[in-house]
Amino acid sequence: MKAIKTFYIGLAVALINTVQFFISYSPLRLIGIAVGLFFIVFGWKIGWTRNKKFTAVLGHIAVTVGCLLSAYAVYQIPFIKSPPSFAEVLDMPLFWGIFTISGGYCMITHSYCSCAISMHDRINCRKEKCEG
Repeated sequence: MKAIKTFYIGLAVALINTVQFFISYSPLRLIGIAVGLFFIVFGWKIGWTRNKKFTAVLGHIAVTVGCLLSAYAVYQIPFIKSPPSFAEVLDMPLFWGIFTISGGYCMITHSYCSCAISMHDRINCRKEKCEG
């Protein structure tokens, strides 16, 4: 596995969106499931250090989408009729906006930060029993 945390984050996103899809039957949940599956494959097979430019571009796209989601969520706050439960918070755009901004920041950092790149290389090298 190339990026364990990415794999598990993708798994969590896919599971949360799958549950929300079966509860609400909203086709928008399919986007969340697809994103989760993408990060499962990305963390399992590709990793962050192999494609640094792609990681940087993907991080910037994630930050942009997260900002748009957060702005939409702030716009929707006056229209909330009752306080949401914990499960409903996971369904709100503000949660996903902040989550996406944080993930985008991590992707950007992993694309250029030499300590993050060397950490990933060290972990993968130990698992593959590299020399050096």
